[in-house]
Amino acid sequence: MPPPPTWTSAPDLTVVYTAKDSMRTIERSIRAIRAVARRVIVVDSGSTDGTVERCRALGCEVVRRDWHGFAQSGSLAALKQHGLDLADSTEWVLLLDSDEIPTEELVDSILDAVREDDPSIDGYSLPRRHWYKGGWIRAERRDRVVRLVRRGRARVQPRLVHELLECRGRTTRLPGVGVLRHESWTGFRDALERSIRYAHASALMPESRTSAARLLLSPPWAFLRTWMLDRACLDGWRGLEASIALAARSLVKHLLVRERDAAQREAPAPKASPAPRATAPPVLIETTPLRSTHGPERRAEPAGTSRAG
Repeated sequence: MPPPPTWTSAPDLTVVYTAKDSMRTIERSIRAIRAVARRVIVVDSGSTDGTVERCRALGCEVVRRDWHGFAQSGSLAALKQHGLDLADSTEWVLLLDSDEIPTEELVDSILDAVREDDPSIDGYSLPRRHWYKGGWIRAERRDRVVRLVRRGRARVQPRLVHELLECRGRTTRLPGVGVLRHESWTGFRDALERSIRYAHASALMPESRTSAARLLLSPPWAFLRTWMLDRACLDGWRGLEASIALAARSLVKHLLVRERDAAQREAPAPKASPAPRATAPPVLIETTPLRSTHGPERRAEPAGTSRAG
């Protein structure tokens, strides 16, 4: 790898990673992009496999932050946003996951966009393809993700699954060629475990819904869509494993949503506090003094006196 560029000679670009136990891929990703960046920032959330030490050896700035898992909405988005906030010394920021590796052609396209610095554009979407067991796979389709943004013009929107990078200004497709190579799965077991984790996170979303029809039809449809429509069948066993993993994600998600809805229905309704009793207003009874029925009261006369006859 060529030596890291000096502050003044490198393009006006900072690369930001989020990582945890990412030794499998992050070094290759850093080596692919390091020569065209002024800074590389790694926001690490508790690696124990040597990721932190290796990134520092490669000349990266490493910041430690906690990640509380998918169950806490916004946790991963907060890590990515923290990295964006730290990238305050360059005009452009490239936000990457540790398992995303830009090809040489994509690095050249990124470099051209940064140098051109079109003032009417605040973000670029990059093409991404999935790499599994030594080759490209057609599963999950070839997608595009916003990754290259102008400083201060983007925010990471929190979501339980696949947080979203949104720009306040105009975004467009990155001109040129090349792709982000997404090396998410290490094998079939890892693919299934990740699918179950994502299914669990999806089931936590309040907007997730299910029904008997969805439970029965969504998993086979997920398999057929990947296997036939996305042509994963052309990838052989790798395509079959990917199709099964995505169908399993759909099945587990709908089962968990069904379980969640059943628990909510069976939960006892909170007892309503008794309404206060209505009390009648006090009745005022007007009383009058009793009058004697024996005529007017006579005053007692002192003894020894008589009345005139």
